[in-house]
Amino acid sequence: RTKFKYHMNRSNYGLYVPPMIWREIDNFSGGSVCMVLASEYFSEADYFREYKDFHNQVHGLRNE
Repeated sequence: RTKFKYHMNRSNYGLYVPPMIWREIDNFSGGSVCMVLASEYFSEADYFREYKDFHNQVHGLRNE
């Protein structure tokens, strides 16, 4: 319900994103790296690719 924009413009910055938070990652500068740490192995089925699907899951709605 709230939208935030974080500017990761320092090499010593990090950002923790807890489960079930929608995020978009963009506008990388040259030579930058995005590192993701997770507690489980990657499974494609665990991820939402469309915001509508994510929103429906969070609010207990059916996908139509």
